[in-house]
Amino acid sequence: MDKDMLVNIFKKLDVVDVIMGASRVCITWFLASHNKTIWNTIKFNDTDSIVVDNTKQPTRVGLLDNNNGEKHRYQLREILIEINKFSRAAPVEFFFNVNSNVLEEDLAIISNGLPNIRKLALPIQETQNLNSLASSFSKWKNLKTLIIAKFANNDDLNHEFKTIAENCRNLTTIKLAYRLDHKLANIILGKLPNLERLSLRCTSVSIKAVKLLIIGLQNLKSLNLSHCLFTKPYFSIDVKSAIIGMSRTDELVQLGTQKLENFKVCFWDCTICLDVWKGSSDPRYYSNYEYKQWETDEIEEFEF
Repeated sequence: MDKDMLVNIFKKLDVVDVIMGASRVCITWFLASHNKTIWNTIKFNDTDSIVVDNTKQPTRVGLLDNNNGEKHRYQLREILIEINKFSRAAPVEFFFNVNSNVLEEDLAIISNGLPNIRKLALPIQETQNLNSLASSFSKWKNLKTLIIAKFANNDDLNHEFKTIAENCRNLTTIKLAYRLDHKLANIILGKLPNLERLSLRCTSVSIKAVKLLIIGLQNLKSLNLSHCLFTKPYFSIDVKSAIIGMSRTDELVQLGTQKLENFKVCFWDCTICLDVWKGSSDPRYYSNYEYKQWETDEIEEFEF
């Protein structure tokens, strides 16, 4: 089998399979596994490959052992270090699995070794050290697209997002999997005035905060509010006043349609909205969010 064919096969494998499996078969496979084209996009896309054993410990990556059917365990940090060695700074896109517990040390590894990242999908499971976060994001001078989520009750994303925005002024495309209130809206307006595309898909949003963004972001072209839970209060997310889906005559719909090139919103008869929010453990913070919502979006730039 020639090298080009090997490279094309390796592109279809999970990064763990390439690093811990294929690259160790022989010298030919080892050399092929270091081809830069394999590493342009890093995607931890298999939920079975990344298992969060303990939120206080680094994520562990599982690789099936064909001999006894059990899984070998690798720390996420170990895999990230190996990615740095294999990719040689080639990656421009890096997508963590929605269940990944990415710690400050993990971000430091990829920001130091992979400075050319342009598109990043980052879930935050617990509060990050702001100085470490600033140090990591300040190294990504070319970062244009950020997909970010936080899945922690009684803890907001505002401080972390503000730190990221202050150190990544070139961001033009953002997907937030977190509730939008006036505080977060003001951070976006103040720190990212040149934002062009924004997705709040499957999140709870304050109607007034959304209007503030539509009016205040002069360069905003695309806004995705698909499957959102809409609330009326400006300063908080009040579930009692929340509505799923909007009417075509609503002021928000009229404003978005008139001002933006691409405005996505659901109406009252959307069945997907009901599935997304049915039985949500805490609608104030997040919907029944899973990898499908993480990887999918009605705006093409957010899909991976």
